[in-house]
Amino acid sequence: MENQGTWTKDEEGYMDFEPSEMQRMYEVVTDSYHQVYNQYLDELDDDDEAYYKALEDGYEMITDYKLINGAEEFATTYTTPTHVLDIWYETDAITGKRVYDKGFIRISRK
Repeated sequence: MENQGTWTKDEEGYMDFEPSEMQRMYEVVTDSYHQVYNQYLDELDDDDEAYYKALEDGYEMITDYKLINGAEEFATTYTTPTHVLDIWYETDAITGKRVYDKGFIRISRK
């Protein structure tokens, strides 16, 4: 199952999703990742070790270029044992530059 939508960010950094159900799904996936990663970070007090321990458990967050819908996009991907979430920026049609206050989201169930 895959869900797609859009997001915008206001001046205070609050993100709003369309359709609105995407916000709950976004929060479930990102909170799940951060809970596991932060638990290991508290235990190990080392970013790299926490990253690899979370990865062993099936949790990962990567920000890099990724092929999405046939285009190379700068995206953040959250992976959990149950979901993959991609979030990326919209590109201005005229300038070709990223628009940092709006973009797209895709959540897939594994």
